[in-house]
Amino acid sequence: MVRAPQDGSGAPLAIIAGGGQVPLHLARSLSDKNVPFVVVMLEGDADPALAEYEHIAVNTAELSRFKRYMLDRGVEKVTLVGTVKGRPDIGLFRPDWTTLRLIARIVRALGKGDDALLRAVVAMMEDGGLTVVGAHEIEPDLLAPAARLGKVSVPKSQQAAIEAGIVAANALGALDAGQAVVVLGTRVVALEGAEGTDAMLQRVADLRAIGRLGRRKGGVLVKLRKPGQDIRVDMPTIGRNTVAGAASAGLAGIAVHGENTLVMDRQTTIADADAAGLFLVGLDPHAVERTWTGEHTR
Repeated sequence: MVRAPQDGSGAPLAIIAGGGQVPLHLARSLSDKNVPFVVVMLEGDADPALAEYEHIAVNTAELSRFKRYMLDRGVEKVTLVGTVKGRPDIGLFRPDWTTLRLIARIVRALGKGDDALLRAVVAMMEDGGLTVVGAHEIEPDLLAPAARLGKVSVPKSQQAAIEAGIVAANALGALDAGQAVVVLGTRVVALEGAEGTDAMLQRVADLRAIGRLGRRKGGVLVKLRKPGQDIRVDMPTIGRNTVAGAASAGLAGIAVHGENTLVMDRQTTIADADAAGLFLVGLDPHAVERTWTGEHTR
């Protein structure tokens, strides 16, 4: 196991790691930079490869164990990254003082959407004296610019779909239900729920395969930050799987929230989109016309 580097730079950062690529990417980057960190691996979600680094594996009900680990290592800052398949099972919470003080807040949050739950988690951490930072603050290069990525431009035939998708994604996000939608023409054909973006795209591919959406390629995946969302946690994320899913679903491209979306394996993801003939664009949903009139590439 690789111990957290100690280069005199201060207290270690804690990566609270769910599933997906982001936690491992951050761990590797911090290790390469010799920045001290530890990993809190959420059981059943975190990539086993994270066990290479100094870590503890916990379930989401082990609040006291988690807190003690952070205190013992002098952690002052944490970042919450990755996906969590399920929610804490109240029946698994252990009745210690830490849990008893927080359980009412946890129960209230469990009845709401992901953003509300994550806000409650952030508030509990901040109440405990920890500073919560976003993945983009650690790795700014992960952010999608408000610009075209790659070689494929947005065709005029798909501009209305993107504009309709912005309206739909904002409405979905306001319900704290999801971040992504798929639009064909101006018709919304899929909304993201608890299943996540990849599974939503598979549904669209299945509909395409049985002829419900027509055989001709077209349509757009639009993925935006939820209105008012705390971008330190659960920032919209895309990567190679997203591009593969969009291609399988017969879409024309992907539009994401510029400066508010993480792009994993950036160069490879862009290359995959180019190879599939998909446009990939970051946009300002409040001024989308700039994308059509002043499109640039980064």
